[in-house]
Amino acid sequence: MSGSGTVLVQRYRLEERLSGPDPLKGSLWRAVDVMAGDLPVAIRQLETPQSQERLQVLWPQLQALLHPQVPRCGELLELDGSIWLIRDWQDGVTYDVLLEQRRFAAGEVLQLMRQILPVLALLHGCGLVHGELNPRHLLRRRSDGLPVLLEAGVAQREGVTSTDGPWRELHDLGVTALVLLGGTASDDGGWPKQLELDAGFRQVLERLLSEEPERRFSQASEVLKALEEVALPASEPDGVSVRTSRALAREQGAEGRLWPVVIALALSALVGSAIGWFLLPRSSTADRASLTGREGATSAPSDSLPPVEFDQRQQLFSRLRALQVDRSWFLKLVDASLLNRFPERADSPPTKSSEDAQLRRVWTELAKHWLARIEQLRPAIRARLGRLGAGDWEQPRQSLVQQGIHPDVVEQLVSASSQLLLPEFMQDSQPAEPFRQLWIAAAMQNLDDVEIVRLKAGPLEPTNTSLRIPAGGARLVLVEVPEDHVFALGINGTPLMQMLVFGAKGQVVEQRGPLRVVRIPADVGLPLHVLVTNEGVSSSAFTLSCLADPMDQ
Repeated sequence: MSGSGTVLVQRYRLEERLSGPDPLKGSLWRAVDVMAGDLPVAIRQLETPQSQERLQVLWPQLQALLHPQVPRCGELLELDGSIWLIRDWQDGVTYDVLLEQRRFAAGEVLQLMRQILPVLALLHGCGLVHGELNPRHLLRRRSDGLPVLLEAGVAQREGVTSTDGPWRELHDLGVTALVLLGGTASDDGGWPKQLELDAGFRQVLERLLSEEPERRFSQASEVLKALEEVALPASEPDGVSVRTSRALAREQGAEGRLWPVVIALALSALVGSAIGWFLLPRSSTADRASLTGREGATSAPSDSLPPVEFDQRQQLFSRLRALQVDRSWFLKLVDASLLNRFPERADSPPTKSSEDAQLRRVWTELAKHWLARIEQLRPAIRARLGRLGAGDWEQPRQSLVQQGIHPDVVEQLVSASSQLLLPEFMQDSQPAEPFRQLWIAAAMQNLDDVEIVRLKAGPLEPTNTSLRIPAGGARLVLVEVPEDHVFALGINGTPLMQMLVFGAKGQVVEQRGPLRVVRIPADVGLPLHVLVTNEGVSSSAFTLSCLADPMDQ
């Protein structure tokens, strides 16, 4: 029987049961990763065959979801008849708790919907549905104020499928918005009495709440497009701001729990965003240029971003500040990514003109993509992006070299470990700046954790071993072979694994490719360096078998 204080796989210590047990959803635990300095994590324990079977199939899909507003799903452990699902902990407060403190203004709910709809679009685009969208499963993150979708897929109701689920989910979003606004549907399903909204906003909510197929929205993107046409209210009813500020002082917690902490920073950030809204169109030439990340990229003072794009840009910069990432370097990173995709732009980022609207949308998506990758780095490393150099990873590099790893192989090991940070075409060698910063970050984050396995291949009987590789990770095996013997190597694993074999001098003797059986001549030098990478989204095992054959006389 598991309880508080139990340590799973000598790594995850259970601290407190937050919910459950439930036959379908199991139990949710607050825990810490003792191997990462007691980093908080959330762990779901599944004990019934019904819940285990469904989530075992679903978990790899959830692991593949990379969005900053969806908690990142990690390992799946099978221990003592239970399945344990590890995911990132979210520091914040759920909207059902916020609702106990105050009602929400129309502008807040409109902004919440705009921020959460892209998450739903991603979920539905992957053939998944949340299944139980409500204020309890929406959390306002403390670090940046963005809403986070909790328990994606885990809370799915019986009978809800990916075919009919999206429109039901959008209906649930409408109900959630109505509840936050302080209203409930009337007995006849009509609009709540005494709830007054902007006509455009009300029309969108009425369509979301409608049971008539011809009125429903079929996709989250359709709802988002409709809401983008609705203007944010210029002001709220009298008294709302007073109640809001007092309630904000009480809104503390993590995963919906109330912990005491000062809220002044959140309020100052809110004021700062409001000031920025009015000042940006009147900003200096240098400030306007920083929107594109390039010196001299200016525009006329009257030429400003459309309100929706401005909101998106401000949200990106808020997340950037929360992650403590250097803004100048990040803008160069996104600009360079855009120019890689559109080389015909000839080193010219998009302007604020209407002709470049599509390019600006691509820029924004690239920025979101990079933020999701950067979030995987430890905070201390994130804070140094833009200022990293060769000396920052010299210590772990030297440590591996002293253990007999050739320097060229060490670099390949870094490239293999950077696959969750860098695009595939940049993973074979050190990329140029600004991408090189992420390559060095991968070296700093992963080289200290490299496990080196040493084997001796003998004649007559093969030497076998089975090893596990984490998602996006790599394993290095050093093999000694008797002199004047040909080395026979066979590796079996998943289709998403790759292998690469080096000689003692760092030369490639077997090119990167699928796991396979190879024979390697005796003159390549010893030890042989066998590098196996896992490009999948879940931890997987591989089996290595090696045999030394005497050379033909």
